Amino acid sequence: MARRTPTPWSLTNGLLFGLAAGVLLALAQTALAVAAGEGPLVPVRMSAAMVLGPPAFTPQVSTAVAVAVGLGVHLVISAGWGVVYALLDAMLPLDGRGRWEFQAAVGMLFGIFVWLVDFQLLARGYFPWFLSVPQFLQIVWHAVFLGLPMALLFTAAERRRAPVPEPTP
Repeated sequence: MARRTPTPWSLTNGLLFGLAAGVLLALAQTALAVAAGEGPLVPVRMSAAMVLGPPAFTPQVSTAVAVAVGLGVHLVISAGWGVVYALLDAMLPLDGRGRWEFQAAVGMLFGIFVWLVDFQLLARGYFPWFLSVPQFLQIVWHAVFLGLPMALLFTAAERRRAPVPEPTP
């Protein structure tokens, strides 16, 4: 099975697509927090607490600082995961990189992997407040609002670079 080598724009796309998916995930996390009866800034303060510590949950840290730090942390992490996905994407088989359904499956599995690393490995040791949210919903949110959009953006970029013919029935 033929494999493509990493393209010069893969890491740039990883950063940009990771940021785009991170914004989508942040909006989805905010909607989930509001639906759960919490404030819309709870997810942002959770991210801010990774740098500022538990005081990020108190009035001791202003809303503006919490939003700036929380969004910054979240977007940097999302961009980093985008770069990881770019490296993974470069290793995918030639016949799969431009197929929507293949990339969607890979992307959703990648989102679950991100949840596993971020919530089940890192949060357990360093950021336990992330474990206070429903974990099953976090798995779904990471698969649907992080991994899937990232994969679809990579598919679209791949199709622009090397169009993939649609299978005929």
